[in-house]
Amino acid sequence: MALLATCSPRVGRSVARLAVPCKATASSRGSIVVGQRAWQASPVQRLTAVRSFSTGSPWKVAVIQDQQIPKDEAVGALSGKGFEVAWTLDAPSDASVLVTVTNPVTEAVLDKHPNCKLVAVSFTGFNHVDLEACKKRGISVVNVPAYSTDSVAELSVGLALSVYREIPAGERTLRTGGWVHSAGGMEIRDKVIGIVGLGDIGLRTAELFSAFGPREILGWSRRPKPAFEKFGKQIAIEELFEKSDIVSLHVALNAETQKIIGRSLLERLRPDAVLINVARGGVCDQDVLAELLAKRRFRAGLDVFATEPIPTDDPILKVPADQAVMIPHVAYKTVEALRRRMEITATNIRLFADGNPRNVVLDAK
Repeated sequence: MALLATCSPRVGRSVARLAVPCKATASSRGSIVVGQRAWQASPVQRLTAVRSFSTGSPWKVAVIQDQQIPKDEAVGALSGKGFEVAWTLDAPSDASVLVTVTNPVTEAVLDKHPNCKLVAVSFTGFNHVDLEACKKRGISVVNVPAYSTDSVAELSVGLALSVYREIPAGERTLRTGGWVHSAGGMEIRDKVIGIVGLGDIGLRTAELFSAFGPREILGWSRRPKPAFEKFGKQIAIEELFEKSDIVSLHVALNAETQKIIGRSLLERLRPDAVLINVARGGVCDQDVLAELLAKRRFRAGLDVFATEPIPTDDPILKVPADQAVMIPHVAYKTVEALRRRMEITATNIRLFADGNPRNVVLDAK
């Protein structure tokens, strides 16, 4: 008989030795009673223990994608919240919860896990989850909305510096035996910064850029964002592209934002302007982006792409190296953020199991 890890270790060891299920109750004095013995427990522990015994075992969680931290850390985060963990990846399971990062959750995947009640996405974006299929099956979906705010905002500034100061190109010159690379880079100071998308990441990016002494910070969002007022002013997106020296994208990818950054906006950028995309590749029309970069209409720092990994014949890979700094979707990927993400995911599942869900993107009820 298994007991959730939130209960006393003594209870777990005692119950594990039992050959048959036994009855667990919560006494009026706040203790868990198993057989003839009782131990003090918090209200959450009492609820968890009774639920566990009433069903015969803890909820099973199937991890269907590597969590990008050591496996024992990921398993420990989940088991520490009282769950039985199955590291299934592609294998079927009888789990109540599926944990994914960016692997698609489709009808075919759900067919492998017929007892699933919850899909826990260890990621902010969830467009890779078939929400209609989940809704039809009564499966809820949760995500992790704010685990990598600092990581992504910092890389936005890092990409701007990489382009402005020609850091990758300078290294290439050095490694091929050269020394003088160019006439010089550019400073962020006294430039106009445009922030497209004023959620948590966009606001943090504005805060970081403000430390460089820009002339002005402009912002765009579909709705007024009073929190942005201390950094700058909101304007129309067309005006932002025309006025900005650096444009940093921070919008979520959905039906409304798919290819929102198209030709009409990109052609407003000046030749010395820099476009930074640490949001999602799909928010840009990548074919147009590649075309204009190849024509040296502006420069770019890109962390995300329309298709990932990038197909070897994609025009974006033919853009001259001095026109774009490109890296393989690592904005979110810091040790601190990945551990934080796993802990939030485990907590999301625990709260859902306890009837107090948070970070819900689809409520199947």
